[in-house]
Parts: sequence; structure tokens; C-alpha cells
Amino acid sequence: MTAEERIEQVVIFAKEKRDLALVESPDYAARLKYRWQHTLRVVHYGKKLAAKENANAEIVTVACLLHDIAKLSDRSRNVEHGRIGAKMAHPFLKELGYAEEDVENICYSIASHVDGKADFEHPLTIEAQIVSDADKIDRLSSYRMMLALGKFVDSEYETFIATVKKRLSKSQRASKEWRVQTKSGQDLFQQQISAQAVFLERLIADYEMTLSLEF
Repeated sequence: MTAEERIEQVVIFAKEKRDLALVESPDYAARLKYRWQHTLRVVHYGKKLAAKENANAEIVTVACLLHDIAKLSDRSRNVEHGRIGAKMAHPFLKELGYAEEDVENICYSIASHVDGKADFEHPLTIEAQIVSDADKIDRLSSYRMMLALGKFVDSEYETFIATVKKRLSKSQRASKEWRVQTKSGQDLFQQQISAQAVFLERLIADYEMTLSLEF
């Protein structure tokens, strides 16, 4: 089986988990749709970082596709979802014929992507670092910010701007506190931070200008 064929089987596996969760929890359709879209963007960033960091692109791609499999299948939404997802993926990856060391690397990348911790011994790999970085980069995407702010668009202007300020504060804290491990990941992460800051600061400035012009 070629790398492309294996990746295609991983996509089918992930979609099947998503579709089963949709049948079991139809009220979560929007969340599951977002989770799959997030997964695709993480794959995009992961492949981009893998090329720059000279990592194994197939391992990164597969781990990115499966990094949120526990959320995509509605098995877990807390900090443990990476470790739960790794357990879900392990037997499937062995069935695909991956070498044991590749299975362990992929599962470690899935398990540790949230907080850098796995529930089994494994050395830190560049692939695991990339999966974690790619996930963080998308968590600060413009689309995710729009979803967060969109809930408050119809609120009073003051309430909306209060939410904008909280989002800006969160972004600023992430810039200092989130652990982005690869050089290429740091560059992309800071681009996301900068883009958010420009937009959010403009929203705040428009509000303050509006207040200053009230008669």
C-alpha cells in the first residue's frame, strides 16, 4: 500500500467516526462539522511545517488527521482527548501495515498534542512537535476568532467590545504562554497573533472613536 493509499484510508476512518457520532448525537452537527474543518486546516499547517522542518510528511499528515479523533467521534472533549484518541487510532494504524515505530510515533503525536504528555514512554519527535504546533496555529485562526465573536455581534456595542477586548487579551497571553516548538511553527503562530491583534485593535479603536463623537 502506498503512502497516498494509507492516507486515504485514514481519511475514510476519520469520516466514519464523525458520521457515526453525527447519527448518535445529531444535536452536535455544527460542532462536528467545525471539528472536521479544523482537522483539515491542521493537516494543511502540518504539511507546511513538515516540509520546512524536514520531518516525515506522511506521519505528520496521518497524526494531524487523527489528532482530534476523540472529539470528532464525540468520545472526549477535555484535555484527555489526545490520549484517548491515540488509543482509538493504535489498532487501526497497525491494520494499515505501518511499522511499529511509525505507529508509536503517530500515536505519541496524537496523545501529546494538547499538553505535551502521553500516557506511554516515547522520545519527543519533530513530528509530534509539528502536530502540536499546527493545532495551536489553527486555534488562533481568523475563522475561529470570527466564530467566537459572531455570538456577540447582535449584542449591545459595549458588550461586543468587551468580548473583543477579552479575545485580544487571550491572544496576547497565548503569544507569551503557548509553547510552540518548531521555528517554522513559531513564525506562522506569530503571523496569526499579529493578524488578530491588528483586527481586534481596529475594532476597539472604532468603538472609542464612536464614543468620542457622540453628541
